[in-house]
Amino acid sequence: MLRLLIVDDEPDIADGLHTLLQERFPFEFELYKAYSGKTALEWLRRGKFDIVMTDIRMPVLSGLELHKHIRSLWPRCKVVFLTGYSEFDYVYEAIHYDNTSYLLKTEDHETILETIGKLAEDIAGEQQIEGLMAKAMQQMEQTLPLLQNELLSELLYGEASDTLDRSDQFEELRIPLDPKRPVLLMMAKLMGGDFGTRQAGKAQLHAGMKVIDEQYGYSHLHMKYIFVDKDTMVWFIQPAASHPEEQSEEPASWSGILLAVREYAENAEAACLRSFDISLFCLLDRSPCEWEDIADRWAMLEHEYHRQSGERNGVVQVEFDETELSRTKMLRKTDLLGEYLATGQAEAFDSVWKRITAEPVRLESVYSALSLVFLRHIHRFNLQERLSARTDLSVLMQPSGVQLDPASWIDYYYRLAITIFELQQQDQAERRDRTIDLVKSYIHDHLGEDLSLVRLSEVVQWNPSYLSRAFKKVTGTNVLAYIHETKLKEAMKMLFQPDLKIHEISAALGFISPPHFTRFFKKASGHTPQDYRALEERCKK
Repeated sequence: MLRLLIVDDEPDIADGLHTLLQERFPFEFELYKAYSGKTALEWLRRGKFDIVMTDIRMPVLSGLELHKHIRSLWPRCKVVFLTGYSEFDYVYEAIHYDNTSYLLKTEDHETILETIGKLAEDIAGEQQIEGLMAKAMQQMEQTLPLLQNELLSELLYGEASDTLDRSDQFEELRIPLDPKRPVLLMMAKLMGGDFGTRQAGKAQLHAGMKVIDEQYGYSHLHMKYIFVDKDTMVWFIQPAASHPEEQSEEPASWSGILLAVREYAENAEAACLRSFDISLFCLLDRSPCEWEDIADRWAMLEHEYHRQSGERNGVVQVEFDETELSRTKMLRKTDLLGEYLATGQAEAFDSVWKRITAEPVRLESVYSALSLVFLRHIHRFNLQERLSARTDLSVLMQPSGVQLDPASWIDYYYRLAITIFELQQQDQAERRDRTIDLVKSYIHDHLGEDLSLVRLSEVVQWNPSYLSRAFKKVTGTNVLAYIHETKLKEAMKMLFQPDLKIHEISAALGFISPPHFTRFFKKASGHTPQDYRALEERCKK
């Protein structure tokens, strides 16, 4: 539903346009009106509007001045100036802006309705996915290096989603690597210089590293580097598809590649020293790894860097302790499980769970780590009583659980996770339903007041668009239709009371005038309020 604001310091004009548009577009627009530019600006600061119809000459804050605020607050908002023949020169300046047009106040109703209908169609066209995607692709061309850096950094730190197709991501971001083949990591620390303190120096360094990479890279290798912070770089390295060693995943077959990478690193170090007076200290992984193990290898490279003592320069090929590597992998994955439990990411949890339970590791370490993850979560969210009613939690406290058949306790933990996710979904649904009930109660109790989507969202502190979708999902109808239905029912009840005047009922239900109420009631019920009251009186007799 689009939001339209009518602004005119003559109430009759504003009210008339409001009634005209409400009758023609009862469900297409959420209509608002303001009798001054100042009041209109208050509305605009409370939420986004799609169309604003405004008089051009108003005291205190003119239409042109309001237009400047609109351009600043909501640049995509369509503005229609209402003007007289004598004011055309005055409005000429404003209509040169995008999304701005004008209507003469003498135009007939059909012309006004046609103009607003056309603007609604234009907005719908702009919102089409194809148009948005085309613009997004243009913007992505400019931000591609940043997006590449962001995705590869997320992979390094284990933050990338496991539920997305990584091949599609790499293709979309034009990352020259294959996520289905092993990759070799090399870390480099930049030592010395003041590149980290000057913005110009940073730009020069980034440009220089690009030149160095192009000059000393190899055609048979795909090497993609990123900066993870101001003085740390990481290279992701794979053989090109045409390279014979690409066919093998055995570490021994990578010996030639490792030699080439060492030579590349030495050349890059010498070039950095000559060009920027900066030394490179490179740590080269001993062998390639699968992409799902990237975060573990990166953690070990960082750990190894801090373990290095003495003069840090040159290229060092790292040999990892297998026990330490296995422990690092397990800790990181169990930490991820805890994070996914807390944030309700069931699919991501399932993906990491399958990797953990598929690895040949010591059962004691897995059991203990998982127990800690679940105990922390249960304590943090106070779930002990609710979970105890569904499952036996004593297994979490018993070290003897490691004596169980592995398949049994693995199944126990997985079912426990499913139960936790079910409770989360139940809680979310209950919170949503309570909020919608609050909105419905507010509507019933404030029928004569502001019931705009903006106001209702302020009452429950939700985003207006989210509230609109949630209301439709829970009730099966949209907010405006529910308000109309509620007002109609209340009007019928009030018409049973002969001492209440029509204008009193109209005011109590928030209609701008008795004629407006009459039109609404007749359209909804098929009778005028007077006829309906008379009909009810005859039925009583």
